[in-house]
Amino acid sequence: MTSSTTRNIPADTATVADATIADAEWEQAGTAHDRFQALLQTKPLAKARHDAVLAEISSRQATLRRLREARELTQSTVGDLLDMDQSEVSRLERRSDMLLSTLKRFVQATGGEMHIVVSYPDGGPVELLVNDE
Repeated sequence: MTSSTTRNIPADTATVADATIADAEWEQAGTAHDRFQALLQTKPLAKARHDAVLAEISSRQATLRRLREARELTQSTVGDLLDMDQSEVSRLERRSDMLLSTLKRFVQATGGEMHIVVSYPDGGPVELLVNDE
């Protein structure tokens, strides 16, 4: 006997008119932010926790340059490993858009292994397999 599960996947039916925020709502949002900042200034433990969370988030994010520097590699060394010259590595580190294969080669050249994880609100993380072809 098999049981079927019905999943309700929400559809976005919002319109621009629905997303309009009234001036009073903007003012409340601004004052809420101000109150939160004031609270952090008066509560040292809350501020320490907030700062710790921000530091953890920051430590788990990196640019290609930060990855390379953390591995104590120069652009020239990475260039040699990728059959590129130093200026090409410099341009690569500044790019905001690149092929996954290029990103994977850079990560491997710095000694890493690349995994792409996709997460959905209604399920756990899934590792996305990307062919090298």
